[in-house]
Amino acid sequence: MISLPHIVRLGMTHVYLLPGTAGYLLIDAGPRGCAEIFARSIRRYGISSRQIRLILVTHVHFDHVGSLQAIQEKSGAPVLVHQAEAGLLCQGKVVLPPGTQPLTRRLIRFANRHPRLVKRLFRFDPVSPDRVITAPLDLTPFGFDARVLPTPGHTAGSLSVITPSGQAFVGDLAVNYLPGGRGPFWPPFGDSRRLIRGSWQTLRNQGVTTIYPAHGRPFKAEKLPQFSIPEVENKNRS
Repeated sequence: MISLPHIVRLGMTHVYLLPGTAGYLLIDAGPRGCAEIFARSIRRYGISSRQIRLILVTHVHFDHVGSLQAIQEKSGAPVLVHQAEAGLLCQGKVVLPPGTQPLTRRLIRFANRHPRLVKRLFRFDPVSPDRVITAPLDLTPFGFDARVLPTPGHTAGSLSVITPSGQAFVGDLAVNYLPGGRGPFWPPFGDSRRLIRGSWQTLRNQGVTTIYPAHGRPFKAEKLPQFSIPEVENKNRS
Protein backbone atom coordinates (compact mmCIF):
# COMPACT_ATOMS: atom_id res chain seq x y z
CA MET A 1 0.00 0.00 0.00
CA ILE A 2 1.33 3.42 -0.98
CA SER A 3 1.10 6.09 1.74
CA LEU A 4 0.83 9.47 0.08
CA PRO A 5 2.68 12.30 1.80
CA HIS A 6 1.12 15.51 3.01
CA ILE A 7 2.69 18.35 1.03
CA VAL A 8 3.04 21.73 2.74
CA ARG A 9 4.24 24.75 0.79
CA LEU A 10 6.37 27.13 2.82
CA GLY A 11 7.39 30.05 0.64
CA MET A 12 9.37 28.65 -2.27
CA THR A 13 9.85 25.26 -0.64
CA HIS A 14 7.72 22.14 -0.38
CA VAL A 15 8.14 20.19 2.85
CA TYR A 16 6.70 16.73 3.28
CA LEU A 17 5.03 14.82 6.09
CA LEU A 18 5.18 11.03 5.84
CA PRO A 19 2.89 8.97 8.10
CA GLY A 20 4.39 6.29 10.32
CA THR A 21 3.20 3.88 12.98
CA ALA A 22 3.09 6.49 15.74
CA GLY A 23 3.39 9.87 14.08
CA TYR A 24 4.95 11.71 11.18
CA LEU A 25 8.33 12.19 9.56
CA LEU A 26 8.91 15.80 8.51
CA ILE A 27 11.26 16.27 5.58
CA ASP A 28 12.77 19.79 5.70
CA ALA A 29 11.41 22.86 7.47
CA GLY A 30 11.20 25.65 4.90
CA PRO A 31 12.54 29.21 5.01
CA ARG A 32 12.68 31.52 7.99
CA GLY A 33 9.41 32.85 9.41
CA CYS A 34 7.21 29.96 8.26
CA ALA A 35 6.64 28.08 11.51
CA GLU A 36 3.14 29.48 12.10
CA ILE A 37 2.15 28.90 8.47
CA PHE A 38 3.36 25.33 8.87
CA ALA A 39 1.34 24.81 12.06
CA ARG A 40 -1.84 26.17 10.44
CA SER A 41 -1.30 24.08 7.32
CA ILE A 42 -0.89 20.78 9.11
CA ARG A 43 -3.92 21.48 11.32
CA ARG A 44 -5.99 21.34 8.13
CA TYR A 45 -4.80 17.73 7.80
CA GLY A 46 -5.76 17.08 11.42
CA ILE A 47 -2.10 16.93 12.47
CA SER A 48 -0.45 18.73 15.39
CA SER A 49 3.22 19.61 15.73
CA ARG A 50 3.55 17.18 18.64
CA GLN A 51 2.74 14.29 16.28
CA ILE A 52 6.01 14.85 14.42
CA ARG A 53 8.41 12.13 15.55
CA LEU A 54 11.46 12.95 13.43
CA ILE A 55 12.68 15.88 11.33
CA LEU A 56 15.04 15.04 8.48
CA VAL A 57 17.08 17.80 6.88
CA THR A 58 17.87 17.03 3.23
CA HIS A 59 20.58 19.71 3.29
CA VAL A 60 21.50 22.84 5.22
CA HIS A 61 20.34 25.73 3.06
CA PHE A 62 18.25 28.64 4.30
CA ASP A 63 15.08 27.60 2.45
CA HIS A 64 15.19 24.14 4.05
CA VAL A 65 16.23 24.94 7.63
CA GLY A 66 15.05 28.54 8.11
CA SER A 67 12.11 27.53 10.32
CA LEU A 68 13.73 24.41 11.73
CA GLN A 69 14.49 25.83 15.16
CA ALA A 70 10.91 27.03 15.70
CA ILE A 71 9.29 23.84 14.37
CA GLN A 72 11.64 21.63 16.37
CA GLU A 73 10.89 23.59 19.52
CA LYS A 74 7.13 23.12 19.08
CA SER A 75 7.32 19.48 18.09
CA GLY A 76 10.10 18.26 20.35
CA ALA A 77 11.15 15.95 17.51
CA PRO A 78 14.79 14.93 17.03
CA VAL A 79 16.63 16.36 14.03
CA LEU A 80 18.63 14.19 11.62
CA VAL A 81 21.28 15.54 9.24
CA HIS A 82 24.34 14.33 7.34
CA GLN A 83 27.68 14.73 9.11
CA ALA A 84 29.06 16.83 6.26
CA GLU A 85 26.58 19.60 7.12
CA ALA A 86 26.04 19.13 10.85
CA GLY A 87 28.57 21.85 11.63
CA LEU A 88 26.80 24.34 9.37
CA LEU A 89 23.52 23.62 11.15
CA CYS A 90 25.06 23.99 14.60
CA GLN A 91 26.66 27.31 13.67
CA GLY A 92 23.81 28.74 11.59
CA LYS A 93 26.41 29.21 8.88
CA VAL A 94 25.18 30.36 5.47
CA VAL A 95 26.86 28.63 2.53
CA LEU A 96 25.78 29.12 -1.07
CA PRO A 97 26.60 26.42 -3.64
CA PRO A 98 28.08 27.26 -7.05
CA GLY A 99 25.78 27.96 -9.96
CA THR A 100 25.32 25.21 -12.53
CA GLN A 101 24.23 27.55 -15.35
CA PRO A 102 25.60 30.85 -16.72
CA LEU A 103 22.95 32.98 -14.99
CA THR A 104 23.25 31.27 -11.63
CA ARG A 105 27.05 31.41 -11.79
CA ARG A 106 26.76 35.18 -12.21
CA LEU A 107 24.37 35.36 -9.27
CA ILE A 108 26.82 33.48 -7.06
CA ARG A 109 29.70 35.72 -8.11
CA PHE A 110 27.58 38.72 -7.12
CA ALA A 111 26.66 37.08 -3.81
CA ASN A 112 30.29 36.32 -3.02
CA ARG A 113 31.08 40.03 -3.40
CA HIS A 114 28.39 40.94 -0.84
CA PRO A 115 28.76 38.53 2.10
CA ARG A 116 26.94 40.77 4.58
CA LEU A 117 23.89 40.96 2.33
CA VAL A 118 23.93 37.19 1.88
CA LYS A 119 24.15 36.60 5.62
CA ARG A 120 21.24 38.97 6.27
CA LEU A 121 18.98 37.57 3.55
CA PHE A 122 19.71 33.87 4.05
CA ARG A 123 20.25 33.63 7.81
CA PHE A 124 18.77 30.88 9.95
CA ASP A 125 18.87 30.03 13.63
CA PRO A 126 21.40 27.36 14.62
CA VAL A 127 20.11 23.95 15.65
CA SER A 128 22.02 21.12 17.29
CA PRO A 129 21.11 17.88 15.48
CA ASP A 130 20.20 14.81 17.49
CA ARG A 131 21.30 12.25 14.92
CA VAL A 132 24.19 12.63 12.47
CA ILE A 133 24.73 10.06 9.72
CA THR A 134 27.25 9.28 7.01
CA ALA A 135 25.72 6.11 5.55
CA PRO A 136 22.28 4.74 4.61
CA LEU A 137 19.89 4.54 7.53
CA ASP A 138 16.81 2.36 8.03
CA LEU A 139 14.00 4.43 9.55
CA THR A 140 12.02 1.41 10.77
CA PRO A 141 13.25 1.88 14.38
CA PHE A 142 11.75 5.38 14.24
CA GLY A 143 8.41 3.98 13.10
CA PHE A 144 8.68 4.74 9.37
CA ASP A 145 8.75 2.30 6.48
CA ALA A 146 11.52 4.16 4.67
CA ARG A 147 15.26 4.56 4.50
CA VAL A 148 17.65 7.47 4.13
CA LEU A 149 20.34 7.51 1.46
CA PRO A 150 23.20 9.96 1.02
CA THR A 151 22.70 11.57 -2.41
CA PRO A 152 25.47 14.16 -2.75
CA GLY A 153 25.82 16.63 -5.56
CA HIS A 154 23.64 19.61 -4.76
CA THR A 155 25.59 19.70 -1.50
CA ALA A 156 28.11 17.35 0.05
CA GLY A 157 25.66 16.14 2.69
CA SER A 158 22.45 15.94 0.69
CA LEU A 159 20.07 13.19 1.81
CA SER A 160 17.06 11.52 0.18
CA VAL A 161 14.26 9.50 1.77
CA ILE A 162 13.20 6.37 -0.15
CA THR A 163 10.05 4.31 0.51
CA PRO A 164 9.40 0.68 -0.54
CA SER A 165 6.67 1.92 -2.89
CA GLY A 166 9.27 3.82 -4.95
CA GLN A 167 8.82 7.33 -3.63
CA ALA A 168 11.94 9.49 -3.29
CA PHE A 169 12.02 12.79 -1.40
CA VAL A 170 15.15 14.39 -2.75
CA GLY A 171 15.45 17.99 -1.55
CA ASP A 172 17.20 19.92 -4.33
CA LEU A 173 18.72 16.97 -6.18
CA ALA A 174 16.27 17.82 -8.98
CA VAL A 175 13.71 20.61 -9.44
CA ASN A 176 10.45 20.81 -11.35
CA TYR A 177 8.91 24.26 -11.23
CA LEU A 178 8.79 25.52 -14.82
CA PRO A 179 5.27 26.56 -15.94
CA GLY A 180 3.32 24.40 -18.34
CA GLY A 181 4.78 21.16 -17.07
CA ARG A 182 8.13 21.76 -18.79
CA GLY A 183 10.44 19.89 -16.49
CA PRO A 184 11.99 18.50 -14.44
CA PHE A 185 15.35 20.10 -14.98
CA TRP A 186 18.88 20.50 -13.71
CA PRO A 187 19.21 22.15 -10.26
CA PRO A 188 20.28 25.78 -10.82
CA PHE A 189 22.83 25.50 -7.99
CA GLY A 190 25.01 22.60 -6.94
CA ASP A 191 28.45 21.53 -5.75
CA SER A 192 29.09 18.87 -8.37
CA ARG A 193 27.33 17.96 -11.59
CA ARG A 194 29.14 14.63 -11.64
CA LEU A 195 27.89 13.73 -8.17
CA ILE A 196 24.34 14.85 -8.96
CA ARG A 197 24.32 12.58 -11.97
CA GLY A 198 25.66 9.74 -9.83
CA SER A 199 22.93 10.33 -7.25
CA TRP A 200 20.28 10.23 -9.98
CA GLN A 201 21.71 6.83 -10.94
CA THR A 202 21.50 5.77 -7.30
CA LEU A 203 17.79 6.56 -7.31
CA ARG A 204 17.27 4.54 -10.48
CA ASN A 205 19.20 1.63 -8.98
CA GLN A 206 16.92 1.74 -5.94
CA GLY A 207 13.84 1.29 -8.12
CA VAL A 208 12.48 4.76 -7.46
CA THR A 209 9.36 5.56 -9.49
CA THR A 210 8.28 9.01 -8.26
CA ILE A 211 10.46 11.98 -7.35
CA TYR A 212 9.24 14.52 -4.81
CA PRO A 213 11.42 17.65 -5.13
CA ALA A 214 11.52 20.52 -2.68
CA HIS A 215 10.81 22.93 -5.51
CA GLY A 216 8.02 22.07 -7.91
CA ARG A 217 5.68 19.20 -8.57
CA PRO A 218 6.38 15.49 -8.13
CA PHE A 219 7.38 13.73 -11.34
CA LYS A 220 8.08 10.26 -12.68
CA ALA A 221 11.63 9.07 -12.09
CA GLU A 222 11.81 7.84 -15.68
CA LYS A 223 12.23 11.47 -16.72
CA LEU A 224 15.62 11.74 -15.02
CA PRO A 225 17.61 10.03 -17.83
CA GLN A 226 16.23 12.54 -20.33
CA PHE A 227 18.34 15.31 -18.87
CA SER A 228 21.31 16.51 -20.88
CA ILE A 229 24.07 16.81 -18.31
CA PRO A 230 27.37 18.54 -19.05
CA GLU A 231 30.46 16.53 -18.17
CA VAL A 232 32.49 19.55 -17.06
CA GLU A 233 32.58 20.18 -13.33
CA ASN A 234 31.58 23.62 -12.12
CA LYS A 235 34.73 25.58 -11.34
CA ASN A 236 32.96 28.37 -9.47
CA ARG A 237 33.13 27.23 -5.85
CA SER A 238 31.58 29.36 -3.18
